[in-house]
Amino acid sequence: MGMKLRKIGGSNCGNGPCPAVFETENGTIVVQGFTVSAENAGISFPPGEAAVEIPRDILERIFKSA
Repeated sequence: MGMKLRKIGGSNCGNGPCPAVFETENGTIVVQGFTVSAENAGISFPPGEAAVEIPRDILERIFKSA
């Protein structure tokens, strides 16, 4: 059984998957973006966590519409 996501923001990059922000049926947020390695970020992540990079304007548009 999968998690239901509703897209609440994203880039219009044309064809294919693009960085985006989704709201889950549980009221949490899922961010799709480009993986940032712990080494490049200068921090460590616990098992099961990762960091992603998305364009700033995606979040700015979401916050302005909220």
